[in-house]
Amino acid sequence: MDSDELGNDLVRLDNGFLVADDTFVVNSDDVLEDENNSDSGSKSNAPLREQDRFLPIANIAKIMKRAIPENGKIAKDARECVQECISEFISFVTSEASDRCKVEKRKTINGEDVLFALNTLGFDNYVKPLRLYLTKYREIVMSPCNCEHDQYNLLNTPGKFKRSQSTN
Repeated sequence: MDSDELGNDLVRLDNGFLVADDTFVVNSDDVLEDENNSDSGSKSNAPLREQDRFLPIANIAKIMKRAIPENGKIAKDARECVQECISEFISFVTSEASDRCKVEKRKTINGEDVLFALNTLGFDNYVKPLRLYLTKYREIVMSPCNCEHDQYNLLNTPGKFKRSQSTN
């Protein structure tokens, strides 16, 4: 069993270490290699803080509330579970997209890489609508007008998860 510099026992779990009952430290060979090769002066091996690993819970709760009735409630543990799942999903897709970039000897992940990763990972049903969205987004961003109003409308178009207004 491994231990850290303080003598804490570390249990190896897939891509990280379980330091304590409630602390999981993400550990990737690529991340460690990048940190060792970086020119930055702060060479800290401190574990990632929770706010660095997860998306903000308020943003996730806001999205979740769109999918339930107006008077519906979401338990705290449900929000936290979805927060962890979303973060894991993002890491999963990003890792696959990053692998493609490494094969093609590129350093920047683009939208096409994410779509490729989604397709490779079996999320085929999402690729076509996301490709359409990406195309429209690029058209608006690259348009000579580049009107902020058009960008706002594209990004805030009500979707099927928009909370419906009750007519009571």
